[in-house]
Amino acid sequence: MNKHKTILVSCHIQDSPQAIPLAASLLKSYWGSKEGLKISTKNYYSGKDPLAAAEEILKENPDSVGCSMYIWNRTFFEQLVVNLKDLKEDLIIYAGGAEVTASWKSLNDNDNFNFLIRGEGEIPFSNLMKNIIDKEIPQPDKILPQDHIQNLNEIPSPFLTGILDPKDWDGLLWELSRGCPFNCSFCSESRGISGVRYFDEKRIGEELLFFEENAVDQIFVLDPTFNITTERAMKIISLIKEHAPFIHYTFEVRAELLNDELAQAFSEIHCSLQIGLQSVHNDVLLKLNRNINQDDFAQKINLLNQYGAVFGLDLIFGLPGDTLEGFLESLDYALFRIPNHLDMFRLSVFPGTELYDNASELELVFMDSPPYQVLHTPGFEEENLLQAENISRAVDLFYNKGRSAPWLLSVTEFLELKTSEFFKEFSKFIGKNNYSDKEIFHTQIDFLQELFRGKNHDGLACAVDLALFHHLYGEALHAEPLVQQENESDIFQYTGDTVFRLNTTLKQGIFSYDVTLYSEMGMIDIDIFLQQYTKTVSYGLIFNNGFEILTMDVEQYLYQFIAAINGQKSLSEILELINTKAEEMEDFIGFLLESYLIIPAE
Repeated sequence: MNKHKTILVSCHIQDSPQAIPLAASLLKSYWGSKEGLKISTKNYYSGKDPLAAAEEILKENPDSVGCSMYIWNRTFFEQLVVNLKDLKEDLIIYAGGAEVTASWKSLNDNDNFNFLIRGEGEIPFSNLMKNIIDKEIPQPDKILPQDHIQNLNEIPSPFLTGILDPKDWDGLLWELSRGCPFNCSFCSESRGISGVRYFDEKRIGEELLFFEENAVDQIFVLDPTFNITTERAMKIISLIKEHAPFIHYTFEVRAELLNDELAQAFSEIHCSLQIGLQSVHNDVLLKLNRNINQDDFAQKINLLNQYGAVFGLDLIFGLPGDTLEGFLESLDYALFRIPNHLDMFRLSVFPGTELYDNASELELVFMDSPPYQVLHTPGFEEENLLQAENISRAVDLFYNKGRSAPWLLSVTEFLELKTSEFFKEFSKFIGKNNYSDKEIFHTQIDFLQELFRGKNHDGLACAVDLALFHHLYGEALHAEPLVQQENESDIFQYTGDTVFRLNTTLKQGIFSYDVTLYSEMGMIDIDIFLQQYTKTVSYGLIFNNGFEILTMDVEQYLYQFIAAINGQKSLSEILELINTKAEEMEDFIGFLLESYLIIPAE
């Protein structure tokens, strides 16, 4: 008997560690080894020509094609199915995913889709395939009945069954549960499905062992609220420590559910937390079915900072009841919490959400197609939304990509500026000067010089030092270190003809104050700093020493020696260039070799 052949098609925004076809793989895993169906998958990215994709898909001669549809790929799939039907009129096409769940009414008008799957897909997909395979069973209506699995452990792991090979991907998406106990009006997560369902700890432990054995680098946990219960979160963190401690994890958590024990536990694994703040105004949040106690929120975030856990915050601008001024107040509050990064988004009014249902009453005007972004509200006119968008880009450039979290507040407090005022000015600055993301550090220095123009010059020197120190620190921390070759001796014997190169983790810079102060003091009060310390040229080396970043203040000739190493000049040429004798450098070169900061060039 010929098997029915179906192809599950995914389309991602871009090639990234999150571009993994988990949804399609879960459908394939749930079907398992049942007879009558052959399932294969196709993976595309935004920008793929829909006609070329259709031709590639049809080369495999499928009987049906499934589309995993989200906001970012709806246009691609709508064009793809036109091409598929033009080339093979009798092809059965079905679609599922978040965009189908949200916008099934509009998609129902598209005759190129034969079936639409709303909500969780495993049961409806399985039933649809059974109906198609068994010709005697009447085919269902176009809109398939919603159904979801109560016991998630009935879905075999797509990792453990070999459907998803971690070696094929730069990172993984990982489900630990489904459902959310909250009812945020801008989100459709589990709308109409009560409760939270969990994969059992035995499966989670087995998957973690598998991930570690397959050298997975990073995992994005899809749970909308990882820390719904402290007990379960702590258990999973314990499993991570036991089975897969070297992987980096990203979790979404709720700040109000944090406690001292959990904050410390997060700090003890490689992870980053994402926390939805959205706004600090309860009159705004109440329209989202949320609320905030600012003091309690601050205390919970302080726990993360106390233990050194990495976290980011989210803000949304254009919320019903909010204004530009209110959004800027939320921005000030968020940045004062010193998140490692801050993500800001224009409100999208997604079909299928409570906010969408109430949009007319709230006087929200928004796009009627993806990405459904708000165009204006009674309190947020189009001009203010554009200004908020520009400020959002400024924060992303200066704060996130520029890694200025450790020092931004030192500068704004010294200048007596609100952070929102700082970023309003910076957004104008980058708009006027057309800076790109590739020039972040130099852009930061140029802006600081502009901001301090006519003001305290020592304060500027300290601010520039802070920017330079943390820039070099970040570069050293994130550099991919050169690996020592097996044939390189532990004690390398060099001569005047030896040519060295620098390890990528060694960074250097010239500072206006003693560079070691910046590594010892944490967050600096510039006013107090200037009262306590005197300007002195400092030649700084910042380097990764395995598990920590070290900072050294060295003599000028030692700094010049490092600066002259370029993989081309010999040791003798460098010593002549800096007018230094070989015997004066022996201890320093020995230290550099022992620490693997310089390497003999090949």
